[in-house]
Amino acid sequence: MNSSSSTLKYQRMQRAIERLALADEPPALQDLADEAGQSLFHFQRSFVSMAGVTPKEFSQALALERAKQSLRAAESVLTASFAAGLSGPSRLHDLFLSLEGLTPGEFKQAGRGLRLQWTTVDTLLGPLWLAATARGILRMAFMRGATAQALIAEASTALPEARWQEARQDLAPIAEEIGRRLAGAAPSRPLGLLMSGTPLRLKVWQALLSIPEGQVLSYTQLARLAGAPQAVRAVASCVAANPIAYLIPCHRVIRANADFGEYRWGPQTKKALLGLELARAG
Repeated sequence: MNSSSSTLKYQRMQRAIERLALADEPPALQDLADEAGQSLFHFQRSFVSMAGVTPKEFSQALALERAKQSLRAAESVLTASFAAGLSGPSRLHDLFLSLEGLTPGEFKQAGRGLRLQWTTVDTLLGPLWLAATARGILRMAFMRGATAQALIAEASTALPEARWQEARQDLAPIAEEIGRRLAGAAPSRPLGLLMSGTPLRLKVWQALLSIPEGQVLSYTQLARLAGAPQAVRAVASCVAANPIAYLIPCHRVIRANADFGEYRWGPQTKKALLGLELARAG
């Protein structure tokens, strides 16, 4: 189980990141350090150690012009994705991800016989809840004050006959890998994703996987990438229904005017994720 000191460290960092993400004008670093109960030197060192970027780099990455530049650069991403084949094997290999679907039988039986393990993970963006089978991650969510029981109840609507079990130790390797990636480290082990949905949802979620870290697309651009250029509104609904936060990067889709827009797990979480990724990309 995570120690209380480790949890407190993550909570302090989450507060600092969200203050920077939501501020019209970046707050003084000394104020952030005071709120974290640290000296200015130790605060900046902790921020870089945990986030992989400086507070200044993070704030600069959230500037409107930076998002506009990323949208303009998205055309080259679209071209490369079409040339390589949507979410082709090379892209998934780069991400250390593998995709698998729930079998029709599992879905038809409402998950009967399916054993789902779950755990929570402390991250610099707040507690994360994940649920997985032996084949891969089925659900992942930033908790934002929700309880694990509430998230299990929500997930159970699709698979009411599945058996749920807390399994912190069994899922520790997955949890550690996700924490490393959120902190900016390169993937070190493969992660499986277990997906189920309508054909359009699966196409859209696969298209999201082809958006590299540090890049954003508009909803119109994503619709083109998913092969549904006339269905922008339906594609946006698929983005909103994404069941696996962060790893299926729906946060990388923003409005055409470069406004970051809404996010299932809170707009502050979306801004924080994008700020970290854009800053790391340079």
